[in-house]
Amino acid sequence: MKHILQLIETDGPGGAERVLINLTQRLNRSGNFRVSVGILKEGWLHDRLIESDVPVHMLPSKHSIDFPFLFALMRLIKTQKVDLIHSHEFTMNFYGSLAGKLLGIPVVATVHGKNYYSTVKRRIYAMRLLRRMGTAVVAVSSDIRDFLQKDLGLHGVRVIPNGIDIQAYRNADRNEARRMLGFSGQDKVIGAVGNLYPVKGHAVLLEALARLGNSNTHVVIAGRGEEENRLRLLIESLSLQGRVHLLGFREDVPRLLSALDVYAMPSFSEGQSLALMEAMAAGLPIVASRVGGNPELLRENETGLLFETGNAEDLAAKIKILLEQPETAGRVGANAQERAAKEFSLDAMMERYLALYSESGLEIPHG
Repeated sequence: MKHILQLIETDGPGGAERVLINLTQRLNRSGNFRVSVGILKEGWLHDRLIESDVPVHMLPSKHSIDFPFLFALMRLIKTQKVDLIHSHEFTMNFYGSLAGKLLGIPVVATVHGKNYYSTVKRRIYAMRLLRRMGTAVVAVSSDIRDFLQKDLGLHGVRVIPNGIDIQAYRNADRNEARRMLGFSGQDKVIGAVGNLYPVKGHAVLLEALARLGNSNTHVVIAGRGEEENRLRLLIESLSLQGRVHLLGFREDVPRLLSALDVYAMPSFSEGQSLALMEAMAAGLPIVASRVGGNPELLRENETGLLFETGNAEDLAAKIKILLEQPETAGRVGANAQERAAKEFSLDAMMERYLALYSESGLEIPHG
């Protein structure tokens, strides 16, 4: 049985961590692979992996250039008899590639975003070195691939879109979900799922809500983070008390999505958003900022609507279209659901990664 070691530096909850969990669980369940995970610290991801009976290896790192960390990683790879390394995000992509090169083990490195590369020259050089070491580099969207190729000079980058469990978003009870949140049949509910960070643009969504004016129109936001206090102050200054509901971190996203009338993604930057895929799988009409991988997921006026990033007036206008034109909302929601099922399932993601593992030199058992 082949042993795949997954490596990641962040602890979540976020898209990269959830992709790792889904991929690890699917590989282990196949019966053809043994997958363990190396992480830097305990947290949300650590707890979810333990709950899933996934072996977890703690690899604490204290410095940006950390030879003890590299040696510890190499010892782990040798003692665990690892056949392939699959790393995620910059630190683990670099050290995983270096360890793999020194030990003669194939490496697949997935890049989930681009914000933390272009401003630090040593990271650009590190990524170029990583590619020269023979690492198979994966971008989760064409937008990230183009960035890696044009701005960082990496060539031969493969695009493998993230995948989600499509069926999990089709069976929730809408009426029960709305009762859980305290909404009536007359209420219109706009929702967003994402960590409360400035880059997620939740303030723009609140400003858009203030422009909509209807007291029966509500916004719910599921997530936690440093932006919460500022958002609460903005709610008060915009007189939106009772119309904005900060739910904190939620594990029941499929049920939450079923309660919504419109899904909004006001981010200033995105790689390829799992939250957006989940809203598509739920068949929701979506408005998203025209940034990053969002236009790849949402084809304008076909599987959703796009608005000018940071423009609350434009966001409000697009939300109004979906709230007031049920035929349009139903059409783009149904198209989004169909596209999610075809292109962004866990099975599709698994097939693409297995093909890349095989190309990288890992023997893939059949049957």
